Amino acid sequence: MRVGRPWRQRTEDLFACEVDYAGKSVLDAGSNVGILAYEISKRGPAFLHLIDGSEPQLNAARLIFNAVETPHRLDLVDLTDAEQLEAVLAPTYDIVQLLAVYQHIHRASGDEAARSVLANLAAHCRETFIVASNPAFIPVMAETLRGAELTFDRETVSPSPRRVKHLVFRRRSWAMQR
Repeated sequence: MRVGRPWRQRTEDLFACEVDYAGKSVLDAGSNVGILAYEISKRGPAFLHLIDGSEPQLNAARLIFNAVETPHRLDLVDLTDAEQLEAVLAPTYDIVQLLAVYQHIHRASGDEAARSVLANLAAHCRETFIVASNPAFIPVMAETLRGAELTFDRETVSPSPRRVKHLVFRRRSWAMQR
């Protein structure tokens, strides 16, 4: 039995958001084994920062990123530990993504913790924030990101049976410059 969606489908779903990674600093929060970040590295970002709470997954990402020339950093961090998270994050990133992680935080630590993680990450977003989740969590995620002064830009829905939604938000000041 397969757990989750195939990586090819996850990559296609992410790139359907039509976000330009070239020359940008990117935070991949809950990076898993780093496959999506690896695919992003092929699109010319200036810097990639991968963070995850699982040491085995981050170790797998380290192996993958041994071959990546893009400047990068990988940190083991509990996303729900605000102090630990702040210690590893840069002041801002052009692009922040939290892909299919929110529901796991919600399940393990509750609604308040999940909202807090999302708001904390949003505070470090200079330009574009991408979230993905199953549809049940989309309204609260959108509300939290709007509260962080991000503006909804677009939504994509995976054609897979799981119907994963990706939402793209923009920092208001950046959206006005477009």
